[in-house]
Amino acid sequence: MTTKSINPPSLSIIQDIINHIEDNLLSKITPVTIAKQLLLSESTLSVLFKAVCGITVTEYIRYRRLTLAATELASSNLPILDLAYKYGYDTPEAFTKAFSRFHGFPPSLVRRGFPVTNRFEALEITINMCGGWQSEVSQITPLAPERLYNIPRFPHIIDTSRMQYTKEWRLLYHIAKQLFKNQILFKLDGKTMIFAHGLEFPLDKICLTFKWKDEPIVKNFFALSTATRCTKDGFKYFDVLYEGMKIRCMFYGDCPGDDTDDFLYRNTNLVQIDDLLVPVQTLEFYYGNASKDTSHYQIVEEWLKEHERL
Repeated sequence: MTTKSINPPSLSIIQDIINHIEDNLLSKITPVTIAKQLLLSESTLSVLFKAVCGITVTEYIRYRRLTLAATELASSNLPILDLAYKYGYDTPEAFTKAFSRFHGFPPSLVRRGFPVTNRFEALEITINMCGGWQSEVSQITPLAPERLYNIPRFPHIIDTSRMQYTKEWRLLYHIAKQLFKNQILFKLDGKTMIFAHGLEFPLDKICLTFKWKDEPIVKNFFALSTATRCTKDGFKYFDVLYEGMKIRCMFYGDCPGDDTDDFLYRNTNLVQIDDLLVPVQTLEFYYGNASKDTSHYQIVEEWLKEHERL
């Protein structure tokens, strides 16, 4: 009786998978079709690829397609509709959503000359793994692509050196930068969002909104051990002093999708504050929901009328 020798899968198989993907990026490829082509089981392919590359086959395909799509957007006049179909998306909306999640801004901004800084290059398996995320130098520090969901506009640019309330802008910038560094999702909210759009007034506190489930992470960021205040179902907050300024951290929850990026960033614009892109609640949303007898409401109303956005 003879014993059949069974050789374990080698790294060369992973490279074969990568090569097959790269050769067929514009085709309808899936883990199932790749496994069939390379005579592997789908489970074996998926486990091996994730173990070696650190991402799934599906993620690899998506990252590569969106990288190539951004390059073609910047270098050609091919309509976005055609690019969506070319890179495997059934609708322009689906393409825009995926592109925004990956790059941090929609494809329309690339056509306006906005720099693309996130790239995922083809992997090559040698003794070491090469490729993966590549970042070019940019004057703007974007949010990580997987952390920013469907914020469609980039309407305001704030040069803090030209603003009146330098201390407040410095604090606002510093907090935003530290939150980005710690990968904590947030948006500027409350009256702070009016200030952050450049409509300056004496700022008595900085208001930040976070995901409901991120309360422990946020409290740890601010080194806070006291309890969060709950004023009603679905809303809680805490206040903390940060370099002499009161910071109000707010959490909205207890509703469908309350811990998704989409929920956090609803009614939100991107505002460039010096070299940061910061998610800020829109002036239109404030105008539609705030009390009409306040001075802040009047500030927003006058700005919107001046810019014909009512």
